[in-house]
Amino acid sequence: MLNQRILEKLVNFTDEEIANLNGRKTVDKSIFINESSNIVDGDKLVFNDQQLAVRKHARFMDYPKHKHNYIELIYVYSGQSTHIIDERKIKIGKNELLLLNQKIEHAVEYCGEEDILFNFIIKPDFLEFLCTMIKNENQVLNFIFDALYSYKNAGEYLIFKPKNGQLVRSYIESIITKLYEPQLNNELELKLLVGLLLCELMNHPEDIEAEQSNSPDKLVISLILKYIVSHYRDGTLDELSNQIHIPNYQLCKIIKKQTGRTFVELIQNERIQVAAKLLKTTEMPVADVMTEIGYENTTYFYHLFKNFYNQTPREYRRANSMAK
Repeated sequence: MLNQRILEKLVNFTDEEIANLNGRKTVDKSIFINESSNIVDGDKLVFNDQQLAVRKHARFMDYPKHKHNYIELIYVYSGQSTHIIDERKIKIGKNELLLLNQKIEHAVEYCGEEDILFNFIIKPDFLEFLCTMIKNENQVLNFIFDALYSYKNAGEYLIFKPKNGQLVRSYIESIITKLYEPQLNNELELKLLVGLLLCELMNHPEDIEAEQSNSPDKLVISLILKYIVSHYRDGTLDELSNQIHIPNYQLCKIIKKQTGRTFVELIQNERIQVAAKLLKTTEMPVADVMTEIGYENTTYFYHLFKNFYNQTPREYRRANSMAK
């Protein structure tokens, strides 16, 4: 249970909420969104290279249609919340959660004084870590994987209605406590608690309501993308075809239809993204990075990398290195 100090902070109005109560009619986009965009930018909400953040939803305002470049998990601590997705009204009540993928467009209706919500801003790096740790697949993990790697997953969300939400609420309250009363190792503890929360949600698929495409092509592309992430260095279309028992020509059609790209282009994209991560997080020489991801031709590697990031590998490292 939250202590009295934190409970008072939850009830007290934030500066955003006071502005809303004083008659502000539109959302202050400078807090969330880059200019000329309706995409909420995770980098404006998650600071100092952190992988996640948690913030209380500002009440007393309708939030118009928008998208995120991160996965969002919304928890209703008290009251309720109504979201509009594909012209449908989705209501979530106390102790319920809504998980939205990166590309979904949604609006949030007015929340009153009793409606206290928390928004979990979860960047892809954190979810990639979770995917490597969890071996048994289920609906939540597949949703997360698709949100990370799929190209056509707009319109997907999961609703969690825990029948026994005591443990979920306990994790949430611990996260809120770390948010309002941070201590030593706070960032690490937040990551662990969010990971435990997601694992608990995965443990109860019976509490999940899903809205997502389950067409045969969608399921096949999920398998294809998982193969590419695991075999970007030496994967081949023939090997993939043998693994999932679908002829090459049919795989090529599915890949093009679902992603707009070819198998080779997907492999190249994954290699270059892995290279960028190595350049950013390690001191590995560029030549070794190139070899690590499966390229031998330096000129070709530099050409692909610059096309992808508009910088050479060395320029990218200087601008983004975390291993200084």
